[in-house]
Amino acid sequence: MKFVVMGASRGLGLCLTRDLLQEGHQVAAGTTTRNDALDALKKAFPLQLLIFDGDVTDEAQVAAGAQQCHAFLGTIDALCHNAGVLLPSDRTTLLHQADIKDLRRTLDVNTVGPVVVVKHFYPILREGAKVFIITSEGTGLKQCGTWVPAYGLSKMAATKVSGILNASVKDRDFYSVHPGRMNTDMGRTTAQIEPDEASRGLVGLMTGEIEVHRENWYIDYMGKPMPMN
Repeated sequence: MKFVVMGASRGLGLCLTRDLLQEGHQVAAGTTTRNDALDALKKAFPLQLLIFDGDVTDEAQVAAGAQQCHAFLGTIDALCHNAGVLLPSDRTTLLHQADIKDLRRTLDVNTVGPVVVVKHFYPILREGAKVFIITSEGTGLKQCGTWVPAYGLSKMAATKVSGILNASVKDRDFYSVHPGRMNTDMGRTTAQIEPDEASRGLVGLMTGEIEVHRENWYIDYMGKPMPMN
């Protein structure tokens, strides 16, 4: 099968890229930074892996990346949008005291980014393809804590992106996915699982081994519906 992973340089995105390749699939990995781990995967899977520039805040770059992916993969079976940021200031600053540049950066990557990616990759997603947008569990309207407020705001909006897209598009399916509290740079302080575990679930979702339906479009990494409140 043929897949795209946005935000593939580390954490869940890197694990997912690796696991898909090891199962024999073709993968296009979008990233803002090349690193030794990605280069090692390219060396191990030279014919299966494309690494392309994938800054989701740069629409021209995303458009060019979509064309590269089309040339490499043809039509795509599933896309995982894993690109996201949690800026250091968001861990210590209340929303009304936020640096507005940091707030805009967070929204640009976490909320606008998935829309930009869908806009340019939609034409090369096969009919019936699935898009998985990695969001969070802390997205309920009533969940209004003071910790990482910009991130929580951006992920609540990003979660709704899938619902709106499903209402707009009938021939592709969109899902917002809580990946679990992973032991990564972003989530280490509250970690419960390793990114490898979340990746195994995402592989099942992307390949169709784990069956999901668009009426339950907010799910966890094993395909179970998440509460919407």
